[in-house]
Amino acid sequence: MKRKEWGALESACSRMHPHELAEFVRSLSSEERGEVLTRLPKRVVAALLPELPDELQTELLELLPPRAAAELLAELPPDERTDVLALLDASVRREVMGYLPPEVRREAQALLRHPGDTAGGLMTTSVLALRGSTTVEDAIDFIRRHAGEYETIYYLYVVDDEGRLKGVLSLRDLVLAPAGKRLEEVMNPRVVAVPQGMDQEEVAKIVADYDLAAVPVVDDEGRLLGIVTVDDVVDVIEEELSEDIAQLAGTGVGVDRLVDAPPMQVVRARLPWLIVALIGDGLVGASILKRFEETLASAVVLSLFVPVIMTMGGNVGLQTSTIFIRGLATKEIKHKLAYLLREVRIGVTMALLAGAGVALLGWMIAGKPAIGVVVGVAMFCAMTLASIMGVAVPWFFQKLRIDPAIASGPLMTTTQDILGLLVYFTLASMMLRWII
Repeated sequence: MKRKEWGALESACSRMHPHELAEFVRSLSSEERGEVLTRLPKRVVAALLPELPDELQTELLELLPPRAAAELLAELPPDERTDVLALLDASVRREVMGYLPPEVRREAQALLRHPGDTAGGLMTTSVLALRGSTTVEDAIDFIRRHAGEYETIYYLYVVDDEGRLKGVLSLRDLVLAPAGKRLEEVMNPRVVAVPQGMDQEEVAKIVADYDLAAVPVVDDEGRLLGIVTVDDVVDVIEEELSEDIAQLAGTGVGVDRLVDAPPMQVVRARLPWLIVALIGDGLVGASILKRFEETLASAVVLSLFVPVIMTMGGNVGLQTSTIFIRGLATKEIKHKLAYLLREVRIGVTMALLAGAGVALLGWMIAGKPAIGVVVGVAMFCAMTLASIMGVAVPWFFQKLRIDPAIASGPLMTTTQDILGLLVYFTLASMMLRWII
């Protein structure tokens, strides 16, 4: 690049895997990216485009005239083309789509009607499907001649004259079947399919549960619309995981987007949740301490144990909620009330052990058994309440159809800190005459 040897650069980039090329392009400045990408062959850029982050995809397309952008998008598989088009502003998208070939444009318009986070939004319409009356020999011959037109040929789907999905064969089953048999005679009629409106997280779970390389998407009448391939499912799993981690961390924005985002964007994502913690732990916590000022003044030694009670309660609540939220997401937790009772038993056991330990420590440090009792009981109550809330709060959020992960991170730890303080100083006030 420094020597302006564009031919050598083109040759080097053409030999790179799209993922490796994307890593290289991401490391460049905006001006360098424009200089490189406008010089690479269309097929290389088309393979590279889906590997880039969303913001770089739009940046690249905005560098190109609408006609050139349309020619580039025409090289992509239908599902990846739709994903890129969905990133563009409506006016830019209309202009670019005006230059797409009519058949490609109609296909893109049909796919864009589906929400991006549903099976219909994930699917590709490039699907290998034949009539049940087709013989095995003719099907194999068809695949030999047209395999390059499809994104994947792991499965051959069998449809009737109206396009309704009737069965499926793996490529292995097809090759091993007698040549003269009809597909309807050798197909598996028990097809695992998903409706076009199913949420992408449910689609990913079905693909994982049934160990599928692709899952067919059907409409309300059972007509085959397309397939969701495993590479798209991996992207969904990564996206959902990033989203959940972001909620647990209290950023509200995908963690992957914050890794190399501009500093002010990171500040805007993280600061609101820190303000929640500031209000909870700072202002509300200070108000609680103010309320029990006389108790604290009478026995200053009580202040020594405030951090450990707040920390243990917050940690137990966060542990419990994280495990519970994962169980909800993976559908492993079927009976929530039974799980709540189980978590209470676990919480009580841990609280008894931790409470006994900190009570002994409090007695040794303060030299008064009463302080040990207060600290130990407060620890027991704080940890038990944290175990209950770690399940109850996300469950409540789910009932309201709000992502339960929002209940974790700063919100959960702040709530536990406030409860721990209240329990601790209420007990201390009640036993003050034995402490002083």
